[in-house]
Amino acid sequence: MEKKWYEKQLRMIQTVLREPDITDYDAEAVAAYLESVHANTFIINGGGIIDFFRHDLATANPNSFMQPEQDILKDITEACHKRGIKVIVRMDFRGVDKKIYELNPDWFAIDENGEPMYWADLPHIPNPLYAPCYLSYYRNEHAFQLSELLLKRYDIDGIWENAPFQNRVCYCERCSTHYRQDVGKELPRGGDFTDASYNEYRAWKAHNLNKHLANYRKIIKKYGEDKIYCAEIFGLFYETYTKNSSDLYQVKDHFDFLVTPLFTANHQPLNAPSTLIKFLKGLEPNKTPVMLFGHLGTNNELRYVSSSVPESRIWLWEAISSGGSIWDVTFNGQHADATYDRRNAFMCQDIYAYMEQYEELLATQQAEADVTILYSRASNNTFNKADRHKDAYITHIIGLEQLLLAEKLQYNFLLDQDLSEQTLSKVNVLVIPNGACLSDEELRLIKQYVQQGGKIISTYETSLYNELGEQRHDFGLREVFGCSFTGMRKDGSHYGYQYVKHAEDHPMTHGFEDTKLLANWGTNLLVQPTEEAQCPATFVPQIYPQSPERAWPRSFETKFPTCVVHDYGQGQSIYFPFGIDKYIWMHGHQDFRTLLANALHSALDGKQMLTSNAPQSVHFQVNRIADNNDYAVHAINTTSAPFRPVLEIIPLHNVEVVLTLAANAEPAVEAMYTDGAIEVKETTALDGGEYRLRLVIENLKEYTSFRVRA
Repeated sequence: MEKKWYEKQLRMIQTVLREPDITDYDAEAVAAYLESVHANTFIINGGGIIDFFRHDLATANPNSFMQPEQDILKDITEACHKRGIKVIVRMDFRGVDKKIYELNPDWFAIDENGEPMYWADLPHIPNPLYAPCYLSYYRNEHAFQLSELLLKRYDIDGIWENAPFQNRVCYCERCSTHYRQDVGKELPRGGDFTDASYNEYRAWKAHNLNKHLANYRKIIKKYGEDKIYCAEIFGLFYETYTKNSSDLYQVKDHFDFLVTPLFTANHQPLNAPSTLIKFLKGLEPNKTPVMLFGHLGTNNELRYVSSSVPESRIWLWEAISSGGSIWDVTFNGQHADATYDRRNAFMCQDIYAYMEQYEELLATQQAEADVTILYSRASNNTFNKADRHKDAYITHIIGLEQLLLAEKLQYNFLLDQDLSEQTLSKVNVLVIPNGACLSDEELRLIKQYVQQGGKIISTYETSLYNELGEQRHDFGLREVFGCSFTGMRKDGSHYGYQYVKHAEDHPMTHGFEDTKLLANWGTNLLVQPTEEAQCPATFVPQIYPQSPERAWPRSFETKFPTCVVHDYGQGQSIYFPFGIDKYIWMHGHQDFRTLLANALHSALDGKQMLTSNAPQSVHFQVNRIADNNDYAVHAINTTSAPFRPVLEIIPLHNVEVVLTLAANAEPAVEAMYTDGAIEVKETTALDGGEYRLRLVIENLKEYTSFRVRA
């Protein structure tokens, strides 16, 4: 069946129009620019906060710079369609100016004290926006009516609803009544909105958001299945569900493709776009995954000036390497070559041209995996915090990924929604980074997987809570781990250590032959191992360095392990009762890396798909191309000065790569994007229908990709 346009690769450019940008708007010049950078989709302002077309609804707030005869939506749609470029209109109902608010104040949200609520809780900024109630006429009937005007009047290809969510609790009479009817309770008050006491309200609010999204989609689809609906939902790296009751799991069914913002910023790892795309593909395999990115400096504060080109290009290559599409919102004004800062006007040009050339291949990639990361939505929603020092979920994934990239291990995600006997049967090693909140059914599947020969590596509070965030009296996986939780927690930060018990004869302590002490950090769960469990390292109580004469413990060795290796059935578990994965990223001591790397290589029996002499700063991604036995291999060079943002990428030369791949015949290598030759040095047939290829990438500047025909 022929795919619809939005089911294919999307190379998107968004105009962020300010009011005066409409002056002398040149639609032909905008469309010509889009064509020159190989974009196939354009996003432009429509209405809501400021209207960029004229209408007669009571809430009309037309752009004051718009001339009576101007109709930029008509002009840009015609100019883009002549060039085969789709047009999506951005509608924004997150808030209104005071003059619109005063027409119908009952449409808008009020706080616990009966005062108007402002978008993002910002009443004192210039032109603050009054936030509408989730259930109000403005957010629903009015929004649908205004959007229908657009769809009737213009041949647009769809609507993007910007910021459909709302923070905190609205206490208007409408919400109070509906909550009382639906839940049988009064709206919750007091305390911290992120507390569990608001969980029931969050679920109710999420239900109402879903109703809104479903109704909006129906309105748009009345005008044809080719008309798309999507909305801006932050996810994975952002604390969204706790703050505004929206997450990607909940909303994915309403949209024709999945788009979520991920802006270049120092607090996100350089591989974050690849992580996001893998997550989106796991969430909804049949929908195009799209990363929205832009120039926001380090904290959403610098929209008008260009970010570092090398870092931005790394960002793009990371997304593309995992099969993602791109939504570029890096400029303000009519188009990127006609604004104040034009330094990055053509940054995407060669990247979009490459995406277009290899569209069928890049858009159908599926990540190959030495190891599989189990993603737990319940754990993320319970323990994800915007403050990374307080976070107890996403930072565990970030640290784990940092190690996997450094070790050149290929990985993918298995989302909890897809956890089953069938999906687990395809997993070599399952890694559970602080999967604290697991249901009884998830526990059953994991136990069965290990019992039948599977291997798991897990950390910290994995299985200590149920899916509702309620603590169990012991680990749900205690039989698999080979240990029980004593109920005691000890801080291993600041003067914390681990004691090495088996430095010479255990795979977990390889590399520690010359030490009996390792670094420790963070909260340690004190666990009691079974007699069968192996405990190669144990917890050392804090050793205070002052006074030095008294800086010694009665014994370095305790009975509480920091690593438990346990055979369960035909399989094996390696469990760390502290955040070893998190502290690879947040602390950085080499002991954490070495210990967790030992666990990974031990569980894999030393096998891995790709090895290389490239430094840890080169990220490799091996993907299977759908519907055939070919592979796409990507190498992203992030080698640079040791700070962010990346300002200069240091080229590498003669990078050797060894691949072990399943193939029906001797593989052939074809370069796709490279700054030099890719030379196959050796091809060896192995048992079991595998081939080993040894090849050399002559020059690796920022990115290289090649196809292996197998």
